Amino acid sequence: MEVDRIVKKKVYVAGDCIYSPLGLTTTQNLNSILSYKSGIDEIDDTTLYYKPFQGSRIINDNYDLEERINFSINEAVACSNILDMDTFFKETILVFSTTKGDIDALNSTDEQIDERAFLSNLAQNIAKHWKMGISPLVISNACISGVNSIITASRLIERGICPHAVVVGADLLSHFVVTGFQAFHSISPTRCIPYDSSRDGLSLGEAVGAVILTSQRDFSKDTDPVVVEGGAVSNDANHLSAPSRTGDGLGEAMLQSMNIAGVSHETIGFVNAHGTATLYNDEMESKAVHWANLQGAVVQSLKPYWGHTLGASGVVESIACFWQLKNKMLLGTLGFKELGVPMSINVSGGHKAFKSTRCIKTASGFGGCNASVVYALESVSEEPSTIQERGWKLIDSYSLKGDKDFGSIIRECNKELNNKSMKFFKMDDLSKLGSTGASFLIRNNPWLDDVPSNCKGLFMANFSSSLNTDIKHQRIIEIDGDSMASPAVFVYTLPNIVLGEICIEHKFQGENTFFILPEEKKDNAIDMLLGFAGHSNLNVVIIGWCELIGEKFDLHLELFKRLDYE
Repeated sequence: MEVDRIVKKKVYVAGDCIYSPLGLTTTQNLNSILSYKSGIDEIDDTTLYYKPFQGSRIINDNYDLEERINFSINEAVACSNILDMDTFFKETILVFSTTKGDIDALNSTDEQIDERAFLSNLAQNIAKHWKMGISPLVISNACISGVNSIITASRLIERGICPHAVVVGADLLSHFVVTGFQAFHSISPTRCIPYDSSRDGLSLGEAVGAVILTSQRDFSKDTDPVVVEGGAVSNDANHLSAPSRTGDGLGEAMLQSMNIAGVSHETIGFVNAHGTATLYNDEMESKAVHWANLQGAVVQSLKPYWGHTLGASGVVESIACFWQLKNKMLLGTLGFKELGVPMSINVSGGHKAFKSTRCIKTASGFGGCNASVVYALESVSEEPSTIQERGWKLIDSYSLKGDKDFGSIIRECNKELNNKSMKFFKMDDLSKLGSTGASFLIRNNPWLDDVPSNCKGLFMANFSSSLNTDIKHQRIIEIDGDSMASPAVFVYTLPNIVLGEICIEHKFQGENTFFILPEEKKDNAIDMLLGFAGHSNLNVVIIGWCELIGEKFDLHLELFKRLDYE
């Protein structure tokens, strides 16, 4: 019926800011890159790691993370055409992308966890500072968090749920993070060289990226503003810390993002890829480019300039995409000389004039997650399409709650499931909790086996993120030393790993996102997350609250099916 259809609103980029070692505004950053300047250099600071390493660190300010974020939002507004800031912010949602936030506040010996370590508190402080009228969202989905946040914010605007969003991606170069990546032996002893035959690992960095998205065109000063045309999220369902060797997960996300945007692969001028310079990531991306029929587009990675800035990377690198489209330039992948990936892709080490009106930004991360989003100049973007709002039917639910004896309780649940896999016992407690609940729902609904893997998804939330395992990692490096950091522990210091575990075990390859919400939002979490699932192309979704801190655990999951899905 026609009443079930809505016309999507166009989503404009009204302003942006990059705050990094290369500068404190987008213009400063891009001017540095045009001069082939990199923020990556040797860092000799034992508060970060016990021996020198290559990384990109902001050293020209005395701001904490919250102050950097507020500065960046202010700069983004300043380069927009927003005149009435009070009214604007009353109608605006903050979508905050981060992996660890202010994790330096964590001390494993403290009886009480510092309030700054809770990601939701940081987001609420920022929203309160700007007097935003809508409660903020935090997305902590490993390295796709930034792209995921832009996709989420744009969907809210498309459907008229809110008229504006400020998307912020921010992470710090911290002792916690550096020791974890060093434990994986993934940090290069030199500046990273994505896609090159001599690449040998990533370079870490820190930054803040802020983007203003809006349905109001006149909030942009550009005569031909950039618009967000559509995005998609997928899961490899293959491995927690390594990408699929075939590139199918990312490739499908890229295809789906183009399908949602209503564009063909011939219209894509360049692909701004994740490009970490690790062996398997870059191999996988070359295959994903071909999977999506984008081998004719130029592929670039900008991580040799900023390093891998984690939750900030997708936002910062998206801003660079906007700049390239508007300035008819293509930025080179610094240091690239000889292609070293199995599938032929078009990579350039130098900058050049390049007229492109549309591009794709991609990201991949721990837990097997992938994200892809299409950006274009308004002049080539089609008028918004209509979409049909499809309802959901509740099929089943599962709950588990307590404040003691978690270990024995979860083992009994595992016995009831007759799960004999040793992998279960290697999981952290949050993943044991979430995967157990999902397994009961899936076991009780065998018809799920007939649902295509890419149509099954997961949306979960909690308040404490992965703090339970964060404390374990922090304790190891505080007591045993940096070199004793465990990759088996560190990988679980991301809350979306619980989603990855479920995806791998049950072959869920559709959209998957982990949100961090205030505790008082718990009772409304199902409705909120179901709304986000409604914006996806999923036919089946498991949604719920998955919280564990200390011995206290609280799980409630619900299984939904689209009303029109047979």
